[in-house]
Amino acid sequence: MKKIIVVVLATVFSLGVIAQQPKSDATYVQIIKEYTLNEDGSMDFHYYKKLKLNTHYSFNRLYGETFIVYDPNFQELKINKAIVIQKDGKVVPSPDNAFNEVLPRFAANAPYFNHLREMVVTHAGLELDAVIELDYTIHTENGFYPEFMADNLITESSPVMEEIILVKVPANKNLHYRVFNLRTGPEISESEGFNEYKFTFKGIKEMSHEYYQPHNQNHLPRFVFSTFNLSEAHQFLSNQDALNYKADKDMQDALSEIKEDSTDLRSRILKIQKLVADELNTYKVPAVYSRYLARHPIDVWKSNGGTPFEKSILLVTLFREAGIHAEPLAVIPSNLSDENIGCLDQISNYYVQVNPYDDKQMILSPTATTEQNLIYSLTGNTMLELNPSKLNVFTNTENYENQVSMTGEMILDSNMKLTGNVELTIFEKANPYYKIIEDSSHLKKLIGGGLSKGDIKSFELVNCAQVRSSIKYNFEKKDSLRNQSNYYFFELPNCKNGAENWHINYLNPNRDTEFEIPFPVSEHYDFTIMLPEDVKLVNPVENIEVTSDFGEVLISIVQEENTIVVKRMLRVSTNTVPVSSFADFKEMVDIWNDKKYRELILKK
Repeated sequence: MKKIIVVVLATVFSLGVIAQQPKSDATYVQIIKEYTLNEDGSMDFHYYKKLKLNTHYSFNRLYGETFIVYDPNFQELKINKAIVIQKDGKVVPSPDNAFNEVLPRFAANAPYFNHLREMVVTHAGLELDAVIELDYTIHTENGFYPEFMADNLITESSPVMEEIILVKVPANKNLHYRVFNLRTGPEISESEGFNEYKFTFKGIKEMSHEYYQPHNQNHLPRFVFSTFNLSEAHQFLSNQDALNYKADKDMQDALSEIKEDSTDLRSRILKIQKLVADELNTYKVPAVYSRYLARHPIDVWKSNGGTPFEKSILLVTLFREAGIHAEPLAVIPSNLSDENIGCLDQISNYYVQVNPYDDKQMILSPTATTEQNLIYSLTGNTMLELNPSKLNVFTNTENYENQVSMTGEMILDSNMKLTGNVELTIFEKANPYYKIIEDSSHLKKLIGGGLSKGDIKSFELVNCAQVRSSIKYNFEKKDSLRNQSNYYFFELPNCKNGAENWHINYLNPNRDTEFEIPFPVSEHYDFTIMLPEDVKLVNPVENIEVTSDFGEVLISIVQEENTIVVKRMLRVSTNTVPVSSFADFKEMVDIWNDKKYRELILKK
């Protein structure tokens, strides 16, 4: 009896300890961000944080140091306060050796940006329930930035009890601002010739760590401001000297080699892109630290590397030198775009628009080669064509279905060897068009499931175009079906460029944030499989059908005499699944991925 009581008490105690565990590793008691545009054009950024540490992990891994990047050529960093208040109230100031300047990691392989510095502030005296207080100011000289702007994510890696953002501009200066995904307005006041905009945010949840969140974080609360409007920001980017598109002899010689090695215009375009994307380094330096400026294309070429903005201009230069019309594009997520706000920090990517023939639009990356025109991947984005003569802004609202259709007839002989033919038709994003025209053997790699590229005896490219490609395959499975006590197993073929390309193998039952899939899809499989007389299907699926407002899944696997008829269909019509629809989405994907609906079990 005593043992039982001890066990019960131990259990109650452990449950009590678990219940007392903090939900978050740390808590921001307060964050203050103060932006000031001075009368002389210089700028000041004042930052203060008060952070309480709730777990050992918070100070051993997460918050033991603070990193502050700045440009010492134009900016002055001043640490106003750096202390730790321990649980018993003891104040531990940061010692002199707690402040160390290093080269920012993103600038390590970017020589042009090796002058940047990152102040690493090490917080001393950390323990459970300790509080970090850090206060610093960065003063920026006039002319360093083109205008006064910032894009602030309100959400942090730990919950925030209160965050205050204060923006001060001279009274004669217009400020354009907007809060996204929160309904919060500013307190506006005037003091000593300045207009002050004070935003107070309370009870902000910590940033979720769930997978497959919108990749641009455009679902999170954020505050954006600028003294530019969108047209003025466009003019700043477009009127830079770098956009003169001049090439030197080395660049011309490289183009001559490509021209000699190219069979047609499209091949030439892709080879030029590959040259810039793969053979020149990409400096992943945030635009705020490059002052939103680009070096001349010749300088970028000679230095063998550049930022995405610089490489987009270089790629356009090479295209134009080769007689191909092209323009650089700045891309902004559409749900964050506002024509009244020209915040350059909102630009998520720089691409290149090419119009080589028949007015067909190609969008290419200057930093990575792709299998297909990026137009099929940019739904929900707004693009600024960087042409100084006009402000051309266009939004991609097309809902591409990215269809995958596979039909086939297969024959299983008495030795349980499988042969047959399948025809695959793929559209838009699912169609690796550029890869196909570069190397037709890539077509073998599109088939997955129970067939490998080694099983393909021959293939024929029936149709090859940017929107749609069709391929016929003839296969002979080299090995007999997997046998286990006279039960034979065969995984149904699939296309690797459909939902398989999402790489979604498991989904948690609950979801706190929107779920973003890589691309919508409409995927269909129809197979007929002829069986020997003495073989039966063990796992028939009469009919499974689930329909929601954003898609559907349908599966049917039945035997009709000596023939198995397989129908599989998945359609998801949106990139983003809201939390309210996640349960329906999970049900569909779980059915689609379920092994028992993807595999035939046969008994001989």
